[in-house]
Amino acid sequence: MSEFTSLLVKYLIGLMGITIVVVIHEIGHLAAAKIHGIEVEVFSFGLGPKLLGKLYKGTEYRISMFPMGGYCRLKGSDDLSQALIGGQRTFTHTEEGSLFSVHPSKRVVTYLAGPLANLLFAILLYASLATLPMQVVSTPSIVATVDDYPTLFADASSPASEAGIQSGDLVVKLNGVDVADWEDLESMLRESSGVEVFTVMRGDTELEFTVAGQETQDCSFRYGLTALQQALVGSVRPDSEEYRAGMRNGDLIIAVDDVPVSNHLELLELINAAGPSLQLTVLRGTTEVLIRFTPGHDERGMKDFQFSIAARTVKRGGKPFSLLEGYNRTKLIVEQTFAMIAGLFSRDEENLRSSVTGMARSALLIGDITTLGLEQNTHSGLYALFYLMGGVSISLAIANLIPLPAFDGGQVLIALGEWVRKKQIRPKTYYVLQLLGVVCIIGIFLLLTVVDVRHLLAIRH
Repeated sequence: MSEFTSLLVKYLIGLMGITIVVVIHEIGHLAAAKIHGIEVEVFSFGLGPKLLGKLYKGTEYRISMFPMGGYCRLKGSDDLSQALIGGQRTFTHTEEGSLFSVHPSKRVVTYLAGPLANLLFAILLYASLATLPMQVVSTPSIVATVDDYPTLFADASSPASEAGIQSGDLVVKLNGVDVADWEDLESMLRESSGVEVFTVMRGDTELEFTVAGQETQDCSFRYGLTALQQALVGSVRPDSEEYRAGMRNGDLIIAVDDVPVSNHLELLELINAAGPSLQLTVLRGTTEVLIRFTPGHDERGMKDFQFSIAARTVKRGGKPFSLLEGYNRTKLIVEQTFAMIAGLFSRDEENLRSSVTGMARSALLIGDITTLGLEQNTHSGLYALFYLMGGVSISLAIANLIPLPAFDGGQVLIALGEWVRKKQIRPKTYYVLQLLGVVCIIGIFLLLTVVDVRHLLAIRH
């Protein structure tokens, strides 16, 4: 598959996922409008000129030319036009079934129904995904202390090292409780109260260390430990320089530019510090193979390696279907999204570019992660796609609550204002607000497009 074809496939996969999420949003508006007696003139899957259409119960359901999102057109545009032409101060001659003929409370519900549909979709999706059996990462609980790898961890201190734990120790218990793997240890340490007793195996000797954690800004505790793995190649992207140079799954990397490597952290230190081109020595079976290649670069100019370290996995059975499980996962992503939005105001330009994306870049990200999963197996690829669709659905819900007139949040504010004041907004004021909203949307769209184009150019170069 050529590089262009691969990129196109990723975009199409991502756009398909985003389109489904947008259509679900519009279905929310459609259902609420029908319930409250607001007529829906058009419900379209896709944008642009109509390809197919069918009139059903007063609504034209159509498929449009460009399968990117969709829209739901509510009745009321004629009311606005007539009021503006007649210079009216209120919508005095509204048609039956018009948006402006119903009580403001019904408009509030109709506009909120879109974001609500996205959140409900995410809850149902995550609740369903939790029932699926899947392979989960289970890394052996062999640890390294971060002070042994200062270039990777910015000269961070290690309370565990200060207490006597050494890189290469196998953690078998924490406070007397058996530790299954590194992921289990991480989970236990997240609940730490500040002092932990580690039982480790060093060779054939069992040792015990009491470690006082270092408190962080979020009131958790860090112990200066990370997982330690073999530098074993788990996967290589088929269209990458590494693959063309001969790297294959299962290769054990034993040297970088003739400097010996004994674990994946040493590998990371050496490849990050190396020049533009690399020579890796790998062990394939009992044969040493030399692999020479020049890695690509990401948008920040950093080396972008297209291979991953092998991860041990175990099969985890699915949980019983639970809406609470879906709710908790959705709640977590909502909190993370708001934390990211708050962080945008304090980030530098480089981090801002990595956090803010438009549809094109989001589609590429979804497609890229999905194809990475598909390279492992179909189950992993589809799981990744649906999981990301849940995140996009949550983001779409939050974005539409922005209080700009052309967004659902702005329309809700207008309707709430009428409801509280018991006075209808002037048609001219409504029209001006809509124009301002459209200008804002165009501005946001252009900004995100520039960000996406810069990202694409960075990838190409």
